[in-house]
Amino acid sequence: MKQKISKIPNPVVELSSLEDFKPFDGFKAKLVHTKTQTYAFWEIKKDSVLPGHQHINEQVSIVTKGVLELTIGDTTTEMKPGMVAVIPPNTYHSGRALSDVEITDIFSPIREDFPQN
Repeated sequence: MKQKISKIPNPVVELSSLEDFKPFDGFKAKLVHTKTQTYAFWEIKKDSVLPGHQHINEQVSIVTKGVLELTIGDTTTEMKPGMVAVIPPNTYHSGRALSDVEITDIFSPIREDFPQN
């Protein structure tokens, strides 16, 4: 008996084909969700503020362009390209763009409060 092979959807995503997610003034992201993680590719305008918050997700933030002032708990750091921040679950954090910024955030588990593709 011939085994039926299920069709695998294309695993490649073109970011430009995705809708923008704009949760705050000056913040725009393209979101990619996997079974266990959310990837957010952010463009943040200079002087935009990320309000303080926390969530159940572990977050890894990678700055690829610009300077982001990031506060995690009581520690504030000027994040520049090539810097990576690891934010534990349920840890209060906030930020402010000191220039135009591009940053990639990886969340685990997925951010169910973000729009799903």
